[in-house]
Amino acid sequence: MKRPVIKKRKVFMALLNSAILVLGNALYAFAVAAFVMPSGIVVGGVTGISIFLDKFIPDSWPIEVSYIVFVINAALFVLGAVVLGKKFAITTAASTVLYPFFLGLFEKIFENYTLIPDDLILNAATSGLLIGVSIGIVARTGASTGGMDIPPLVINKLTGAPVGTTLLCFDVVIIATQLIKSDLTMILYGIVMIVINSFVVNQVMVMGNEKIQISVISNNMEEVRAAILTDMRRGMTLISSRKGLSGEPCEMVMSIISTRQLARAKRLILDVDPDAFMIVTRVSEVNGNGFSFKKKDDKKLDRSDLIN
Repeated sequence: MKRPVIKKRKVFMALLNSAILVLGNALYAFAVAAFVMPSGIVVGGVTGISIFLDKFIPDSWPIEVSYIVFVINAALFVLGAVVLGKKFAITTAASTVLYPFFLGLFEKIFENYTLIPDDLILNAATSGLLIGVSIGIVARTGASTGGMDIPPLVINKLTGAPVGTTLLCFDVVIIATQLIKSDLTMILYGIVMIVINSFVVNQVMVMGNEKIQISVISNNMEEVRAAILTDMRRGMTLISSRKGLSGEPCEMVMSIISTRQLARAKRLILDVDPDAFMIVTRVSEVNGNGFSFKKKDDKKLDRSDLIN
C-alpha cells in the first residue's frame, strides 16, 4: 500500500517544484522589468550585461533586452552542460528559457509605465526583495536560475576556486564596467539592491527549516528525558559530561524541537526541575529521522516505563 502513496507524493512534489520554478522566474523577470529597468539602477549578472549591451544598440534595431538575455543564457547553459554534466543541464534548462520569456513579456507591459517613479531607494529595495525571494524559492527546489551562476561553478570544477568569491568578482566587474554608461549614483543604488537581494536569498533558503536545539543538565535527568520523549514526542541524544566546578560526571540531554514547541518544552523541563541548566540554540536546518523523513519508530511511550 505504501508504494502508490510514495509515487503520488513524488508526482505532487515534482508538480509543486515545477510551479515554483515558473513562479520564481516570473517574479525575477517582473522585478527587473518593473523596478530595475525603468529606474536605471545598475544590476549585476546576465541581466546587467544585457542592459549594458542594449545601450550600444541603435534604437532602430528591434532588439529587446530579453533577446540578449536569452542568447547569453543559452551560451552559458551550453558551457555548463558540457563541463558540469547532464544533472546540471536538467535543473537549469527551464530557467534558461523561462526567465527571458517572462522578461520579454513584462518589458512590453512596463515599456511606458513605471510603478514607482522618482524614488530610487524604494525601487532598489523592492527589486532586491523580489529578486532575493525569486532566487531563493528556485534554489529550494534544487534548480538554478542559470545565467552568471554558471561560470563560477565551471571555474570551481576546473580550479577549485570558491563559488561565492568568484561570483562576487564577476558581479563587481560587471557593475564597474557599467560606469561607462551609468553614473556613480546608479552604481551605488545597484549595490544596495544586491545587498538586500543577498540577505533575502539567505533568509528564504532557511525559512521553514529552522529548528531549536535544547541542551539540558538536571539532577532529575530521567524525568527530563521522559518528559521530552513522551510529552514532547521528540527524540534526543544523551551526552556524557562533567561539571566544571566539582568535576563530577553528569549527563546532558540534547534534543531538537520546532520553534513553536520551545515554550512548552521549557515549561515541562522546569516543572520537573526548576533548577535545570538549559541552553537554547537556533539551528538553521536538521536532517534525519523525524525531520527529513518520517520516524521509523513512533510507538506510544509511557513516562513511567522510562523512569521506573
